[in-house]
Amino acid sequence: MRIYIAGNTRKGQVKRSPQEELALRVRILTGRHAQDVIARMADELGDDRAANIGPVSLSRNPLRTNVQRINRAHLTPPLVEGLGEQLARLIGDQSASTTIRRYALAGGRPMPTRLVEVARRVNMFRLGAGYAGTLIGWSDRTRRPYLQVITPDDLEVDYLSDDPLTPTIIRHRRTRIIDGEPADVLDVYDLSDLDNPSFRVIRLSDDADVTEDALGRRYDGDDYWWRYSPTEEFPLGRPFHRIVISGDPRDVYSDMELVEGTLEAAVLQTHWKAGVRDAGFPRVHVIGLHMVGVGSDAVTGASGMTADPTVAVVWAHDDPDRPGSITQLPPGFDPEAIGRSLRQNEQMMMAAFGLPVSMESTGGEPTAREAEALREVIASTYPDCRAHDSLVLRRVAAIVNQASKKTPGMTPLDLPERAWPVLYREEVEQALAEVEPQQADSET
Repeated sequence: MRIYIAGNTRKGQVKRSPQEELALRVRILTGRHAQDVIARMADELGDDRAANIGPVSLSRNPLRTNVQRINRAHLTPPLVEGLGEQLARLIGDQSASTTIRRYALAGGRPMPTRLVEVARRVNMFRLGAGYAGTLIGWSDRTRRPYLQVITPDDLEVDYLSDDPLTPTIIRHRRTRIIDGEPADVLDVYDLSDLDNPSFRVIRLSDDADVTEDALGRRYDGDDYWWRYSPTEEFPLGRPFHRIVISGDPRDVYSDMELVEGTLEAAVLQTHWKAGVRDAGFPRVHVIGLHMVGVGSDAVTGASGMTADPTVAVVWAHDDPDRPGSITQLPPGFDPEAIGRSLRQNEQMMMAAFGLPVSMESTGGEPTAREAEALREVIASTYPDCRAHDSLVLRRVAAIVNQASKKTPGMTPLDLPERAWPVLYREEVEQALAEVEPQQADSET
């Protein structure tokens, strides 16, 4: 098996490079890892057994299951304090009017539904692959912003400033149309010098700068327009990345156990299915007998008889002086015991990440301890969600303000460019519980 050396042997060795690791995790999280399981089957079982074991099974996916159980911060519409209707409408909001009125009692508004969808998916990749990005764009056609999820295998992030939490350079791998043909490119956002920011499109095939060919203009220096409103320090506005990073790109190999366990679980589940199919039933063994009326296939050479309840099977002795026998032996494979072992193995993986769950309990309902543990793990995701969601809202407002001044025929807007406080799940219920009794008292 190939081993990747992470920088030098002192830093350790891993099975995959950072880029390969991220791509694998994205494939697992999106259910596109069949070929990875096939390769693991060949490693564990050998090429011949892997080829004959049958169709690969992807029904067991501990990494994705783990992420789905934790990624619940946005299931209840988050409450954004002070968010205005105009910005919510521009982002895209289909919140129920009853929810809007209820959240208004607490001085907020439901997070726009489009942002909820994007934020939930970004958080999925952050939890399963370490980080992800939200690209904020502007559509001249619809005169509104749009949001796009960027998976980590298409992102490279450099932290070069004195602030280890603020990205300096972001590279986004994507496809653009160059001279009428699709081309793989890197969109490079460089804020190494805040007084001279740049955005460039680099074609991967020859490392050529094709910004003007792709977009018809340059985005360097004063032409870099992703900025906040002007200040005394930055008369044109402080520049920012229009891709908001959620998570930390510097810890690619975190939760490696779940990634490896997912591939192993898929291989074992495939092997288990093969055992059920090929060895999970009693076998009939015949000694000294042959079946009367057996046909054969001239092409394959296979022989046998059609299985049917109305067909009587007649056996004849090979040697009348030595009577034959028919014996039924029990299965050589125990599906129940082996299947239970596989489930317990997944249970131990979940428990290692703070998610104890009894997969053998009647009805599958979690115990009070399990439910409380899950709530605590979910609540631990709120700070990262809050940092991402509030920053996206702030930068969307800034982009809308800038775009409204540049778009012909559009009224210039001056939306507040602030990091709106965001509340999640039980935080929302607590905020509403504090104001709804007062509302009821005032109405009576």
